[in-house]
Amino acid sequence: MDKAIKLEEIEFHLDFFKKMYPTVRIVDPCKKKIIQYYDNLTIESESTCYAYWKNNAICENCISMRAYLNKDTVFKLEYVKDKFYMVTAMPIETTERIIVLELLKEVTSTMLIDTGDYDNVHDIKNYIINLNEKVVKDNLTNLYNRRFIDERLPVDIIRSTINRTPISIIMTDIDQLKKINDVYGHLEGDLKVKEYGRILSNSVRGDKDWVARFGGDEFLICLNNTDNETAYKIAERIRKDIENNILLIGNNNIKITGSFGICTMYKDKLTAEEMIKIADKNLYEAKNGGKNKVY
Repeated sequence: MDKAIKLEEIEFHLDFFKKMYPTVRIVDPCKKKIIQYYDNLTIESESTCYAYWKNNAICENCISMRAYLNKDTVFKLEYVKDKFYMVTAMPIETTERIIVLELLKEVTSTMLIDTGDYDNVHDIKNYIINLNEKVVKDNLTNLYNRRFIDERLPVDIIRSTINRTPISIIMTDIDQLKKINDVYGHLEGDLKVKEYGRILSNSVRGDKDWVARFGGDEFLICLNNTDNETAYKIAERIRKDIENNILLIGNNNIKITGSFGICTMYKDKLTAEEMIKIADKNLYEAKNGGKNKVY
């Protein structure tokens, strides 16, 4: 990015930008708010940035958050009501903060050979949806991946801070995976990682919480509006479910267990990196204390 500029400089050029892009907006990707500038004051719109796409939920693959984190311009295709839009997200460092300039242009007619072929339109729609999912989904478990954690956890932390509600994360991994890999092979190990992820995903509220594969056999569970005591109860319930789940490998019944580390943010402000560091440290304590524990 270039050196910091004043936000009013961007506002001054918006009419010029709109000659090239029908829709131009300034976004705070962390708060998911549209930013406007009036009379030397920065004003956040009441509407969310994702409301434009007629969604009631934060985009899984947030292009503005990616641009913000990567400090680079990012492009993405969006589909709404049989129309395709090219979205460009450009991070800009202002004297107040880093914001993202979003440039939106409909590209339906330039993408399709025959715009009347609606079967073709829907085929492309599904293709775009699949591509966007692949960016934030883990191939093995079909859960969210590390990129999603990096993009979504900071947003949920900011929302919890604004709403003055607690947020908890749980780091967990499989205790016996190395033994399974050594004795039965990595293919069986991958199957256990997949099954472990399935149990985690089925144990949380799908509309409020999410589960992501952090890496290897380590997973992160995000519990929104959840205090430490409740997070502990949830982790204990999951731990017991895993402990009681007997997995068949060849002719052998194998029990796997998991260890869990929790971090809750409520009154003290913690970044996503700090929360993960604390939860990971607690996971290490759980494993160091004998495994199959919640710390």
